[in-house]
Amino acid sequence: MIQKWRIALREAANLSGCHVNDQYETEIVKEIVDTIIRRLNHQPLSVGKNIVGIGVHLEKLKSLMNIELNMVSVVGIYEIGGVGKTTIAKAIYNEISHQYDGSSFLINIKERSKGDILQLQQELLHGILRGKNFKINNVHEGIGMIKRCLSSNRVLVIFDDVDELKQLEYLAEEKDWFHAKSTIIITSRDKHVLAQYGADIPYEVSKLNKEEAIELFSLWAFKQNRPQEVYKNLSYNIIDYANGLPLALKVLGASLCGKKISNWESALCKLKIIPYMEIHNVLRISFDGLDDIDKGIFLDVACFFKGDDKDFVSRILGPHAEHAITTLTDRCLITISKKMLDMHDLIQQMGCEIIRQECPKDLGRRSRLWDSNAYHVLIRNTGTRAIEGLFLDRCKFNPSQLTTESFKEMNKLRLLKIHNLRRKLFLENHLPRDFEFPSYELRYLHWDGYPLESLPMNFHAKNLVELSLRDSNIKQVWRGNKNPRLLKCAKVGDSNSRRVCKSGASSKRHLQVETPSNFVLQWLFKAREISRNQGQYERAKGA
Repeated sequence: MIQKWRIALREAANLSGCHVNDQYETEIVKEIVDTIIRRLNHQPLSVGKNIVGIGVHLEKLKSLMNIELNMVSVVGIYEIGGVGKTTIAKAIYNEISHQYDGSSFLINIKERSKGDILQLQQELLHGILRGKNFKINNVHEGIGMIKRCLSSNRVLVIFDDVDELKQLEYLAEEKDWFHAKSTIIITSRDKHVLAQYGADIPYEVSKLNKEEAIELFSLWAFKQNRPQEVYKNLSYNIIDYANGLPLALKVLGASLCGKKISNWESALCKLKIIPYMEIHNVLRISFDGLDDIDKGIFLDVACFFKGDDKDFVSRILGPHAEHAITTLTDRCLITISKKMLDMHDLIQQMGCEIIRQECPKDLGRRSRLWDSNAYHVLIRNTGTRAIEGLFLDRCKFNPSQLTTESFKEMNKLRLLKIHNLRRKLFLENHLPRDFEFPSYELRYLHWDGYPLESLPMNFHAKNLVELSLRDSNIKQVWRGNKNPRLLKCAKVGDSNSRRVCKSGASSKRHLQVETPSNFVLQWLFKAREISRNQGQYERAKGA
């Protein structure tokens, strides 16, 4: 006991004191007492158990924040659902809230703002006023009191899960309401909302690295920080599937805890077909908040265009696509690196699951098909007008099984890609000469090794933007005047003798065409004439 006293006294003696300078000693004493009271009254928030990697986030955030600056700081913590934004916000609250005159953590603003706003205002004031008595009778009276309290006290306020500015309208509509040296932290799935509010310290939550992911999964699955040896390979497969998302690692680990190896193997097989619904539902919240156009673009990218060039995808999907891609980026549903579109594996699987849920039993009634599902619909002639996109690898099926009946009902088909990564396969003439497929809505046609000498007689090119018929037997793309007014790029013929021709007399249109040197260029010249006439018409109309 005596030794403990000695240690305590030594530590107390080493503490630095307060500099009085020109202040009255009574003021300094009051500040010391207030600080002690704040620390004693500080009630830390529960961040849960088995938390991994939180220390790294705290250090990064504290290095970005300077709470001594004579200004209001707004920190925006953003990323997809399940990555740990709320947990990080709680941890930083526990770490620094005692340094402020008052503090408040308002959880789940998105949902709670739909209900009792007065209750939210009371919670905010209760934290700021440190439990002092107050009474507000209505929302507008609450706004007035909140403004007075925020402007007269140095506070820390955390708004958790905000996805629209109007959700803060009755709580802290503007950061100008706050006293200097106050800090506002907002967590959101939408970084554009953070920018609108004026967040000057954006913080993107990174996914867990491999070692952190192993530790988190093991803590939930085995109650230790490494996998049991007999489960090691299965554990690594599931960890790879989760791709660093804490929610997925926690949920899957907990669900498999204490289960037999055969159960683990069965669960892993199931995950390859459909996602774990608890994870899916959290991730889908961001999708459900989109409008119909943005939902469509997201599903196109998730099913068909992950890893493709942003400009290429925008061109194919239409004039609204560029704005939609920006929205999806703001909502953390996709990322763009070196102009290539990407997304988290579980976000992609969430998109694919939305397509599956359109019609779980009937593949032909889904809007987008790829790989084996597309193959089964084609060979069984079960396609319907619901299908908007179909992508298929030629190497994985026998093209000779295709007939006009395979595509007959697909009148809404916008995107058709039959590709061949292993070039020069299946170039024999395997399609009937009267082969047809719907093209009224077609914007993108990519068919490697197309075996016929021209596209069908009834082919409609009105909406076609991109045409690729690599390694094909094509001699004349189509017969007659098809008026491909939207066509931006065409790649046609045998790649061994390809040259690039550019056309576009109209300054508003640029057409790039790749053809073999012995290709019949009648169609190209017609396209140039159409472009020239269109440009003359637009100039005349403008005059």
